[in-house]
Amino acid sequence: MKVGILTFHDAHNYGAVLQAYALKKYIKDLGYETKIINYHHEDIPDGYLPDDNEKRWEKFNTFIKQLIDYEEKTYINEEQLEKLDIDSWICGSDQIWNTDITIYMNKGYFLNFKTEGKRISYAASMGKKELTKEEEEDFKKYINKLDKISVREETLQEYAQKFTDKKIEKVLDPTLLLEEKDYSELIEDNCHGEYVLIYALVPDERLTKVANKIAQEKNLKIIELNDKKNEKYFCEQVSEAGPSEFLTLIKNAKAVITNSFHGTIFSIIFQKEFYTISRKSNNNSRMENILKIVGMEDRLIDKIEELENVKGQDYKSAFDRLNKEKEKSIKFLKEALK
Repeated sequence: MKVGILTFHDAHNYGAVLQAYALKKYIKDLGYETKIINYHHEDIPDGYLPDDNEKRWEKFNTFIKQLIDYEEKTYINEEQLEKLDIDSWICGSDQIWNTDITIYMNKGYFLNFKTEGKRISYAASMGKKELTKEEEEDFKKYINKLDKISVREETLQEYAQKFTDKKIEKVLDPTLLLEEKDYSELIEDNCHGEYVLIYALVPDERLTKVANKIAQEKNLKIIELNDKKNEKYFCEQVSEAGPSEFLTLIKNAKAVITNSFHGTIFSIIFQKEFYTISRKSNNNSRMENILKIVGMEDRLIDKIEELENVKGQDYKSAFDRLNKEKEKSIKFLKEALK
């Protein structure tokens, strides 16, 4: 059986490429012929053009081409997708239903085109709590054409269920379908010694305050993973890391301070001491959801004073809870692909 995946596969963003890598690897390991479709709709602007950081750019390109191994041919509309010989289509994960990114309800990311293949959404995300009335009309039409529907967040599950009689499942982000050992081939040697890692998807001085406190308590240096070095910065910076180095930095850190969803996920996968700082925009549903699953809600911090309320980390209990959710996600995928 041929499986084709439509997702944000080549955004130069750690979470985006790693979720694509994980979903393809997991389905391929099930025994299916699996490929990521190089879909870039002609109406969607390319937000990932080459920037000043050439080394980082090239590392992402290498990872995408070698490890995700998508088709070189680019498909720019649904008419081109219709010509592909695919038995089962999967749209997801990532924020493929976020109209702030896709401009409008993009049919391709709902698999709304002519095909004899199954239409499956896996861990699709919308990145917002609700749509406009006009968007809701299209959303209702598109979602009802899917054969099997799953989303990543509980909030989207509840919202989307209003528009269809089909059962909508909540499943794990694809990165959590794999285990720590599955990422071992991507891990590089540690050349940074012992450190506290800051990974801020959105700049926030609260991360620095928490990192300083943890570093002083443990007598560690601080490393910040960022896109571009800041002059006269207070700590060591890593600005040219590709996806493999991202994983390596998290795996070898003594503690991780982040406001990133995937920064949180990989801290859990590698069983790190971590602290997730809430987003000032209040867009914390993804982090809240995963922390609730593993029973670590106290690790979502709004103010530095809340560090006093953080308990120890029981990873045995966390993985017992996580594995129950993983079983549900795997069951959904296997049954959808039958």
